[in-house]
Amino acid sequence: MQPVHQSVETSASEAEALQATQVAFLQKGDIDGMVKACYTDDARMHGFTFRAQGHEAIKELVNLYLERLSVLGDRSMDKFETGKNYIWMEMTIQNPQGDPIKVYELKFLRSGKIYLQLYGLRQGTVWQEGDFSDFTPPNSSNARTFHNRYLDFHSRGDADGLADDFFTEDAQLITARVDIAGREPIRQMFQNLFAKESGFTPLSVENITSDPDYVWFEATVTSSLGKRRVYDIMLIRDGRVHLQLVGQLMGVLPTEAAFGSE
Repeated sequence: MQPVHQSVETSASEAEALQATQVAFLQKGDIDGMVKACYTDDARMHGFTFRAQGHEAIKELVNLYLERLSVLGDRSMDKFETGKNYIWMEMTIQNPQGDPIKVYELKFLRSGKIYLQLYGLRQGTVWQEGDFSDFTPPNSSNARTFHNRYLDFHSRGDADGLADDFFTEDAQLITARVDIAGREPIRQMFQNLFAKESGFTPLSVENITSDPDYVWFEATVTSSLGKRRVYDIMLIRDGRVHLQLVGQLMGVLPTEAAFGSE
């Protein structure tokens, strides 16, 4: 289990200020200062093919990332959103050797600093062969069991089961169109979604990983609302989801397809 920490909530405006501070350090090339100022001592930086924990490991990974970016082109922000205790970004990086590279990052905050950062790829990769050749992915059986429970609720159209058994009382669910908090609003949202969706069929799970406090996956499903590939991060507390963030990799998110004209 992850250790329990006393935490002070970070507001959306404070999260935005933290991102600006991080960028300012990066522009000065002060990686040591950035990590000390912006990351907790026990911070984790995870991808599906790498993991770093603690200041020294994070500095090493950031320096590698900047080295890889140095041979690429201009970067543009496709999405920048801050909320209570999180920063959510999507970015496009021009690639002189081919198609643009598209990435996403989720930074989760504790008492004004990043304690968990997840880095995913929407298209292409910034990494080079051998960058993480010695990495051994953690066992994903628990993550897959958790994910399969989620899929089972969806396949049965069981909004009550999702709301009561899968989410905490104070859970928050965020997509491009939906930002709701609380078990009852989540229940109502899934009831409305399932009323408009049929034929929900999981096709594949491209990537999945977890730690005691999160499950993160990229998966493809199809239904009457279309075929889509998503990335999905669920923060977990006492076995239930207290924050879910869902992003789009291909197709249209079901909340957009179902509620886009409302």
